[in-house]
Amino acid sequence: MFSKRVLETPESPIRKLVPYAESAKKRGIKIYHLNIGQPDLKTPEVFFESIQNHKPEVVYYSHSAGLWELRKAFSSYYKRRQRAKIDPEQVLVTNGGSEAILFSFVIVADPGDEILVLEPFYANYQSFARATGVKLVPITREMRNNFSIPKNLDKFVSSKTKAIVFSNPCNPTGVVYEEDELKYLLDFVEKNNLFMIVDEVYSEIIFQKTFFSASRLDSNRVIVVDSVSKKFSACGARVGCLITKNRDVINHAMKLAQGRLAPPLLEQIGSIALLNLGDEFFDFVRETYKERVKVVEKKLEDHGIKSFTKPSGAFYVTVKLPVDDAEEFAKWMLTDFNLDGETTMVAPLRGFYLTPKLGRSEIRIACVLEKEELSRAVDILMEGLKTWQKVSSSK
Repeated sequence: MFSKRVLETPESPIRKLVPYAESAKKRGIKIYHLNIGQPDLKTPEVFFESIQNHKPEVVYYSHSAGLWELRKAFSSYYKRRQRAKIDPEQVLVTNGGSEAILFSFVIVADPGDEILVLEPFYANYQSFARATGVKLVPITREMRNNFSIPKNLDKFVSSKTKAIVFSNPCNPTGVVYEEDELKYLLDFVEKNNLFMIVDEVYSEIIFQKTFFSASRLDSNRVIVVDSVSKKFSACGARVGCLITKNRDVINHAMKLAQGRLAPPLLEQIGSIALLNLGDEFFDFVRETYKERVKVVEKKLEDHGIKSFTKPSGAFYVTVKLPVDDAEEFAKWMLTDFNLDGETTMVAPLRGFYLTPKLGRSEIRIACVLEKEELSRAVDILMEGLKTWQKVSSSK
């Protein structure tokens, strides 16, 4: 009755525990949500003011590639913030960064083709691959090596390989790849006649390094995905973009964009104002998440947890717990554990890997709460871990 593609599409590891959380809330349990990358910082007022000030009489279809003013705003933003020369014609506005990834998969690969992915990876890449009939081939990075890029990439290439996809800064690891690493990957894709799809939605959340955007690379093999979601706390606006210097890619993306008609009009209007915000806003965002990550790192160290990432960007901390099954533990935290009527929800990392058995003991913590709440949430998580270990050992 149903397609094989949809039956094989996995549930989101980020959201699959939501029913257990909803049940816990009905029992009166307060939940600290560290499971989803929903920024809690206020969406800047200019977003709402811009919509109010430019309120059209009719909410019309915009151009399928997006409002020209928004494409120009992305171009100006990239010149100002990323030191990249991007023309407005090289920008196509999408319904969030997700649609830009989906378009990219459709453009570069046919059903049955392969796209390499650096794992662990943003779990929804697998959903997009299933929807398009593309096979993701994992290139494993390990926590013990700080999730660095392996140097033997050629062995993963087959006659069906069409591209490599990864996020930078990385969700879920927080690793930031520098200029030399991106150029290494570019050499690899050009040598093998592939495309490089780089998801840069966390590009403004950088802690220890300056950021080198792949949009600065002089190549028609690069596709950059961006969004207003994370940097502006505007996930619900669903405004993203696909950027490339490859005219053919833009033309093919345009055909797909015409099929879905247009991005949302009012949110595009608001996003123009967001992209024109000054450096002080981005400094505030960066420092806020940097301090929060430090709180989580300190708490984990205080509780004796030794194996976790110290991210250079994004707002996630990946943690290896002394458990056999982090997903079962995360579910148990919602169904069976609370500390004074409170519990913590995290994202198990198994769904961020394709290689079997990897990530089974790992979780991702999203630092999207105030520092005091983050501190409390980690304390609760660690108390739950102690109880879980006692329960597990008695079975």
